[in-house]
Amino acid sequence: MYTVLNDQVEVMVSFAHNRVRPMRMRWNEREYDFTQVHLIHTAREGTKRIFYFSLSDAVNAFKLKLDAELLEWRLVEVYVDG
Repeated sequence: MYTVLNDQVEVMVSFAHNRVRPMRMRWNEREYDFTQVHLIHTAREGTKRIFYFSLSDAVNAFKLKLDAELLEWRLVEVYVDG
């Protein structure tokens, strides 16, 4: 099931080789460990630079949004199998 959201989430990241890599997310009192990063891209919202991450765990796919100015993470899309 594909769902468009705008939920604030907690994300644990790794900073290595001058990159930010999301490792784990807490959403709706559940934790999701990311196994793959499929795509990272940036966009502009006014003067802000926003980072988008397309990720997956063993069965689900997610799209996260990072507002680097506010240091706020949002889950904007999810595809949950089943």
